[in-house]
Amino acid sequence: MQYRTKIASLRKFIQNTIQSQKVFYRYFRRKGLRRFFKENVLESEGSNETKAKSIALGIFIGLSPFWGFHSFLAISLAIYFKLNKVLTFMSSQLTFPPLIPFVIFLSMMVGAPFMKSPVSFDNAVFNFDFIKANLLQYIIGSAILSVGCSVVLGFASYFILNFFSAKRRSSRQ
Repeated sequence: MQYRTKIASLRKFIQNTIQSQKVFYRYFRRKGLRRFFKENVLESEGSNETKAKSIALGIFIGLSPFWGFHSFLAISLAIYFKLNKVLTFMSSQLTFPPLIPFVIFLSMMVGAPFMKSPVSFDNAVFNFDFIKANLLQYIIGSAILSVGCSVVLGFASYFILNFFSAKRRSSRQ
Protein backbone atom coordinates (compact mmCIF):
# COMPACT_ATOMS: atom_id res chain seq x y z
CA MET A 1 0.00 0.00 0.00
CA GLN A 2 2.73 2.44 0.96
CA TYR A 3 4.67 1.55 -2.19
CA ARG A 4 1.72 2.60 -4.38
CA THR A 5 1.44 5.97 -2.65
CA LYS A 6 5.12 6.64 -3.25
CA ILE A 7 4.75 5.74 -6.93
CA ALA A 8 1.66 7.96 -7.23
CA SER A 9 3.43 10.90 -5.60
CA LEU A 10 6.46 10.38 -7.86
CA ARG A 11 4.21 10.36 -10.93
CA LYS A 12 2.53 13.56 -9.77
CA PHE A 13 5.94 15.19 -9.22
CA ILE A 14 7.08 14.24 -12.72
CA GLN A 15 3.82 15.49 -14.25
CA ASN A 16 4.18 18.82 -12.41
CA THR A 17 7.76 19.17 -13.64
CA ILE A 18 6.73 18.51 -17.23
CA GLN A 19 3.79 20.91 -16.89
CA SER A 20 6.05 23.68 -15.56
CA GLN A 21 8.33 23.27 -18.56
CA LYS A 22 5.36 23.46 -20.94
CA VAL A 23 4.16 26.68 -19.26
CA PHE A 24 7.66 28.19 -19.58
CA TYR A 25 7.94 27.30 -23.27
CA ARG A 26 4.50 28.78 -24.05
CA TYR A 27 5.41 31.96 -22.14
CA PHE A 28 8.75 32.21 -23.94
CA ARG A 29 7.24 31.53 -27.36
CA ARG A 30 4.52 34.15 -26.85
CA LYS A 31 6.99 36.88 -25.90
CA GLY A 32 9.78 36.15 -28.35
CA LEU A 33 13.49 36.18 -27.64
CA ARG A 34 14.11 39.94 -27.85
CA ARG A 35 11.17 40.96 -25.64
CA PHE A 36 11.83 38.12 -23.19
CA PHE A 37 15.50 39.16 -22.88
CA LYS A 38 14.60 42.80 -22.39
CA GLU A 39 11.85 42.28 -19.81
CA ASN A 40 13.18 39.32 -17.84
CA VAL A 41 16.91 39.88 -18.01
CA LEU A 42 17.78 43.53 -18.56
CA GLU A 43 14.87 45.10 -16.72
CA SER A 44 14.60 42.55 -13.92
CA GLU A 45 15.53 43.55 -10.41
CA GLY A 46 18.95 42.77 -9.04
CA SER A 47 22.51 43.58 -9.90
CA ASN A 48 24.29 42.23 -12.93
CA GLU A 49 26.32 40.05 -10.59
CA THR A 50 23.16 38.44 -9.20
CA LYS A 51 21.79 37.92 -12.69
CA ALA A 52 25.04 36.31 -13.85
CA LYS A 53 25.08 34.04 -10.79
CA SER A 54 21.48 33.07 -11.56
CA ILE A 55 22.39 32.16 -15.13
CA ALA A 56 25.47 30.22 -13.99
CA LEU A 57 23.43 28.26 -11.43
CA GLY A 58 20.80 27.43 -14.03
CA ILE A 59 23.40 26.21 -16.51
CA PHE A 60 25.06 24.12 -13.82
CA ILE A 61 21.76 22.48 -12.93
CA GLY A 62 20.74 22.08 -16.58
CA LEU A 63 23.91 20.17 -17.48
CA SER A 64 24.06 18.13 -14.27
CA PRO A 65 22.93 14.49 -14.28
CA PHE A 66 19.86 15.18 -12.12
CA TRP A 67 17.43 14.28 -14.91
CA GLY A 68 13.83 15.05 -13.98
CA PHE A 69 14.74 17.34 -11.10
CA HIS A 70 16.11 20.33 -13.03
CA SER A 71 13.07 22.57 -12.54
CA PHE A 72 12.70 21.69 -8.88
CA LEU A 73 16.40 22.17 -8.15
CA ALA A 74 16.64 25.41 -10.12
CA ILE A 75 13.81 27.13 -8.30
CA SER A 76 14.71 25.71 -4.89
CA LEU A 77 18.35 26.73 -5.10
CA ALA A 78 17.48 30.14 -6.56
CA ILE A 79 15.26 30.78 -3.55
CA TYR A 80 17.90 29.48 -1.14
CA PHE A 81 20.70 31.61 -2.61
CA LYS A 82 18.37 34.61 -3.15
CA LEU A 83 18.92 34.71 -6.91
CA ASN A 84 16.66 35.57 -9.82
CA LYS A 85 14.25 32.64 -10.11
CA VAL A 86 13.19 33.33 -13.70
CA LEU A 87 16.76 33.53 -14.98
CA THR A 88 17.80 30.42 -13.09
CA PHE A 89 14.83 28.46 -14.36
CA MET A 90 15.28 29.74 -17.91
CA SER A 91 18.94 28.81 -18.08
CA SER A 92 18.32 25.40 -16.50
CA GLN A 93 16.10 24.51 -19.46
CA LEU A 94 19.24 24.00 -21.52
CA THR A 95 18.58 20.31 -21.89
CA PHE A 96 15.37 20.20 -23.85
CA PRO A 97 14.78 16.95 -25.77
CA PRO A 98 16.61 17.66 -29.07
CA LEU A 99 19.80 18.62 -27.19
CA ILE A 100 19.87 15.75 -24.67
CA PRO A 101 21.88 13.34 -26.87
CA PHE A 102 24.50 16.02 -27.48
CA VAL A 103 24.78 16.82 -23.77
CA ILE A 104 25.16 13.13 -22.92
CA PHE A 105 27.76 12.66 -25.66
CA LEU A 106 29.74 15.71 -24.51
CA SER A 107 29.60 14.46 -20.93
CA MET A 108 30.96 11.09 -22.04
CA MET A 109 33.74 12.77 -24.05
CA VAL A 110 34.71 15.09 -21.17
CA GLY A 111 34.73 12.20 -18.69
CA ALA A 112 36.86 9.91 -20.87
CA PRO A 113 40.30 11.37 -19.96
CA PHE A 114 39.58 10.91 -16.25
CA MET A 115 38.97 7.17 -16.48
CA LYS A 116 41.64 4.45 -16.18
CA SER A 117 40.29 2.72 -19.25
CA PRO A 118 38.24 5.22 -21.26
CA VAL A 119 35.64 3.91 -23.64
CA SER A 120 36.39 3.96 -27.33
CA PHE A 121 33.75 5.74 -29.39
CA ASP A 122 34.89 4.30 -32.74
CA ASN A 123 32.31 1.56 -33.24
CA ALA A 124 30.13 2.22 -30.22
CA VAL A 125 26.36 2.20 -30.52
CA PHE A 126 25.19 5.25 -28.60
CA ASN A 127 22.15 4.00 -26.67
CA PHE A 128 20.94 3.53 -23.11
CA ASP A 129 22.91 0.30 -22.61
CA PHE A 130 26.12 2.09 -23.60
CA ILE A 131 25.44 4.83 -21.03
CA LYS A 132 24.51 2.30 -18.35
CA ALA A 133 27.75 0.36 -18.91
CA ASN A 134 29.78 3.59 -18.66
CA LEU A 135 27.80 5.44 -15.99
CA LEU A 136 30.82 6.55 -13.95
CA GLN A 137 32.43 8.15 -17.00
CA TYR A 138 29.16 9.93 -17.78
CA ILE A 139 28.75 11.25 -14.20
CA ILE A 140 32.35 12.50 -13.99
CA GLY A 141 32.08 14.12 -17.41
CA SER A 142 28.71 15.64 -16.60
CA ALA A 143 30.03 17.16 -13.36
CA ILE A 144 33.08 18.64 -15.11
CA LEU A 145 31.01 19.87 -18.06
CA SER A 146 28.40 21.51 -15.84
CA VAL A 147 30.96 23.28 -13.66
CA GLY A 148 33.05 24.42 -16.64
CA CYS A 149 30.11 25.68 -18.69
CA SER A 150 28.51 27.44 -15.73
CA VAL A 151 31.75 29.29 -14.90
CA VAL A 152 32.46 30.30 -18.50
CA LEU A 153 28.88 31.28 -19.36
CA GLY A 154 28.39 32.96 -15.96
CA PHE A 155 31.34 35.28 -16.61
CA ALA A 156 30.24 35.81 -20.21
CA SER A 157 26.73 36.75 -19.13
CA TYR A 158 28.14 39.16 -16.54
CA PHE A 159 30.15 41.00 -19.17
CA ILE A 160 27.24 40.99 -21.64
CA LEU A 161 24.87 42.36 -18.99
CA ASN A 162 27.37 45.08 -18.09
CA PHE A 163 27.70 45.99 -21.77
CA PHE A 164 23.93 46.29 -22.26
CA SER A 165 23.49 48.17 -18.97
CA ALA A 166 26.13 50.72 -19.95
CA LYS A 167 24.59 51.04 -23.40
CA ARG A 168 21.12 51.56 -21.93
CA ARG A 169 22.41 54.14 -19.42
CA SER A 170 24.18 56.11 -22.15
CA SER A 171 21.06 56.12 -24.35
CA ARG A 172 18.99 57.59 -21.49
CA GLN A 173 21.32 60.59 -21.06
